[in-house]
Amino acid sequence: AELAARHAPGTAVSLAELLPPMFALARERSAIGHAAGAENRAAILTLALLANQRGWASFMPTARAWAPVRPLEVTLFKREDFAMHFLVSAVLAIEGGGPLADAIGVDKELADARSGSGFSFNDIASDRAGTRFGLRARQTPKQLQALITEGLQERDFMPELADLPEYLREQDFVQRYGRVGSPAYLQMMADIEARLDAIAILNSL
Repeated sequence: AELAARHAPGTAVSLAELLPPMFALARERSAIGHAAGAENRAAILTLALLANQRGWASFMPTARAWAPVRPLEVTLFKREDFAMHFLVSAVLAIEGGGPLADAIGVDKELADARSGSGFSFNDIASDRAGTRFGLRARQTPKQLQALITEGLQERDFMPELADLPEYLREQDFVQRYGRVGSPAYLQMMADIEARLDAIAILNSL
């Protein structure tokens, strides 16, 4: 609520601006005995709710008494969808593990190819970055807190995505990549994983 109050309602704010102070609070609470993994989970869940224009009051009756949070447009590379993909996948990784997050992300893109905005490999890359981030938040929580509270740029936790294919209708996807699991599809996924491998914060700390 304090972070959001610094901006006019609906202002576009990069996730790179919001993560450091949220994880600084998580680090402070961890230092006085709270479980670091749980603190990271709370920070990521709160940001995911903010990005999706929701609040904790939707799930916790006691939160109805908390200070209201001014709505913001949370972005990555100036796109709201990238931030939502990243944060939702991070939440899914924390709650259910990497395979669950990956499966849901791919299934959504296939649904988009059939009747939505189209299959987007940059959405898949955002999902995978969020999945890795969520796993790091759970597996090495204190190390991640230390890295994030030093400050972040977007490219510190998100690869370059502009050149990846997106908005592919089902017919276009089938023509170019065949199906999920085909050699052409796996080559694209290998490219995405290579980009993620080059980002230190998403890998072993």
